[in-house]
Amino acid sequence: MKVKRITAVNMQQALRQVTQELGSDAVILSSKKVDHGFEVVAATDYQSGDAGAQAEVERQLNLQRELEQTRQQLRPSPAADDSAHRQREQSVREQFTQPKAFDDAELKRMTGELKELKNWLVSHQGSPWDSDRPMTWQQSQLWQRCQDVGIEPAWADRVVSRLRPQDSVDDSWREALQLMQQDLPVQGLPWLERGGRYALLGPTGAGKTTTIGKMAAQFVIRHGAESVVMITLDNYRIAAHDQLKTFAKILGVRCLRAPQDGSLPELLKKVAKAKLVLIDSAGLASQDTHFKEQLSMLKACGNTVKKLLVLPLTSQGRCLQENYEHFKSASLHGCIFTKLDECFCLGPAMSVAALTGLPLTLVTDGPHIPDDVHLPDADKLVRLAEQMARMARTRWQAPEMAMAAR
Repeated sequence: MKVKRITAVNMQQALRQVTQELGSDAVILSSKKVDHGFEVVAATDYQSGDAGAQAEVERQLNLQRELEQTRQQLRPSPAADDSAHRQREQSVREQFTQPKAFDDAELKRMTGELKELKNWLVSHQGSPWDSDRPMTWQQSQLWQRCQDVGIEPAWADRVVSRLRPQDSVDDSWREALQLMQQDLPVQGLPWLERGGRYALLGPTGAGKTTTIGKMAAQFVIRHGAESVVMITLDNYRIAAHDQLKTFAKILGVRCLRAPQDGSLPELLKKVAKAKLVLIDSAGLASQDTHFKEQLSMLKACGNTVKKLLVLPLTSQGRCLQENYEHFKSASLHGCIFTKLDECFCLGPAMSVAALTGLPLTLVTDGPHIPDDVHLPDADKLVRLAEQMARMARTRWQAPEMAMAAR
């Protein structure tokens, strides 16, 4: 086994020197910041029968450090005895190259962990942990798993920083999943039992109108059609109003268009006897003047109308965050996750709810009316998010394994 200590101005340069001097099969044993940059200790030929246990590695590193100190002491003195220097160096080298035999299974485990650490160092330069505080190897593995699930770095930091030291990464990961469940604000919407007034906000195509149809259908089945009223604020797109009218006709409920003069509170007074009032809105851009008119109508209703942000799970994390920023001035009461059946990563939407504290009230998971709308379950959502991450890893690893087998 050959062990080498390399110092460079940054981690990327250090890893590049490791590859140049020890080859691509080198294993990173340790890394740390020093006064002039980063110090990396790497080893090559790290195979069974050629390397000691971790204690042996530490002993060899200490010997190498002693060798370097000896060289520095001898270098400034030209009159020093060169033969004594060589004799001392040879003695150290003989000790350094005397490995101890140990269990193959233990070596395999250690080699696997060290390779994982090397991969993490290469692929995670610039993570929030680099500059803020040191991260242990176990924490780095847990942080990476959080990223695989798709949750935002800020939430990943919050989760990992609260974990207690465990015997294994898997034990800590189970605790991390429990913390995610606790962080996810879930507040099931009691519309089916109590009714109420609800306005659904969100971007175009988020599933607002279809979700209203599902909610209305379930309520009609339990309480009757006369107890439901649908209202549209979308006076700008004929097709959107027609879709809501179609749902209303099928269910046998009333469908009204809000007046353009902004007198939504007056319209709500006229339907005060209705147990459930569902308000559909237009997905308008913030710079659109109609968007401000729409928000003004809803704000005029006060807390009598609960404003719910519809977040399509098929959208990217940045889009979901922008949607929240776009509609938060409406004084949101909660959010709805839609299109779970089309989703491949739950983490971004869960991050919006966890980081903003916006309660999750409903989840839809298909096109069928009235079946595909449900109350949320934090435990099921977090477990599903992890399952999606595992499936994604399998999909990516399969082509790599096939290429390696060629």
